[in-house]
Amino acid sequence: MSTKTQDSSNTSYMSNVRILSIAILTAVSINGMAQSKSDTTKQKELPSILGGVGVLYFNGNIGKESGVTAYSTVRGGYTLGVEERLAGFLGVQLSGLYGKLASSERSDDPTKNKNFQSTVLQGELDLNLHFDGFLISKTATIAPFIYAGISFASLTTATDSLSAAGTPYYYWTDGSIRNEAQNAYDITTAKVIQRDYVYETPLGSSSALSIPIGLGAKFRITDNICMNVQAAYYFSFSKNIEHYSFANAKNDKYLFSFFTVEYHFTPKDNSVDPNEKIYDKVDFTTISVKDTVKANDISKDQENALLEKEKNRDTSAVDRAAAFFADPNAGGGILKDIDKGDIGKHDPNKIPERIRAVDKNHDGYITSQEITQAIDEFFDGTSTLTIADINYAIDYFFDQ
Repeated sequence: MSTKTQDSSNTSYMSNVRILSIAILTAVSINGMAQSKSDTTKQKELPSILGGVGVLYFNGNIGKESGVTAYSTVRGGYTLGVEERLAGFLGVQLSGLYGKLASSERSDDPTKNKNFQSTVLQGELDLNLHFDGFLISKTATIAPFIYAGISFASLTTATDSLSAAGTPYYYWTDGSIRNEAQNAYDITTAKVIQRDYVYETPLGSSSALSIPIGLGAKFRITDNICMNVQAAYYFSFSKNIEHYSFANAKNDKYLFSFFTVEYHFTPKDNSVDPNEKIYDKVDFTTISVKDTVKANDISKDQENALLEKEKNRDTSAVDRAAAFFADPNAGGGILKDIDKGDIGKHDPNKIPERIRAVDKNHDGYITSQEITQAIDEFFDGTSTLTIADINYAIDYFFDQ
């Protein structure tokens, strides 16, 4: 009796495991079972930086009278910040804001025609709650978020009290602004003038502590670049940003609506097994049956029967593969070892034509090395074999 040479002596254990992995992956994918995940170290989140522009809207004790326009309360602002994600969906953000707050009022009452503009330099610390990685996919194209925090602003305030000619504004009871005080004898000489909106008269400096509450939406452009559209409403603890005295004054508030461009330094996460990302939800058996249906004009009933047969076959393949994984060289001939002296007795034409290309050395027997090579060629895109062909070749390998 010829001495048999074990396949395992020519094929590493890892090659055999690789064959098994393909078989298990196929069967598990078909039945919709989740693959057990190996322990992987989570990729460390690196900070992201962001910068953008927007508009500031003031809501305070000035501006309650009629006759004001949007320009009197809206100014521009710039922001720059850095965020660190702490737990996937939670982030801590430190940011700065530079801009202006302003407001005006107009009234027939000469005492109610105040205006101001403050230059704002603000620092802010926020806790962000991101919906991506929490309620929706971490890689979602559009992801909302909400945040709250605390801010501290330094303000330098001035008012527009002089015309371009350097003369004071005089507010008359008819609602006009003139270059002379309102008196009966000046009505023919006083000229109507307009404000020049140059805030040349200092009112003073102050600071304000505020609680910002905001929301926004993140638009993912690339893996590392996002655009954020957001707005934050600031509830200030100050009643005197305007530097005017008011009876029954209330705390000032302001709104910052803006957009930012954000860059994430954390590289794309490739630490997880690609099979878990790409193939977990692929129904390989249905794909193979569809290939057969496409190649052969068969009825829907025949297609369903073929699909059921293939799924049953793959269920048994899981048990077979598990036994092989436990002991690749177990008795019973899970790997068919061939005596070198008998190789020539095998007829290459006995191998089914659809998988005959797997028999690279044309010896009439498919080895584990040849299965491995066929799988490599399939994923490299250099093979004409289909998933169904590779499954068939694996079954043939065990049954030959």
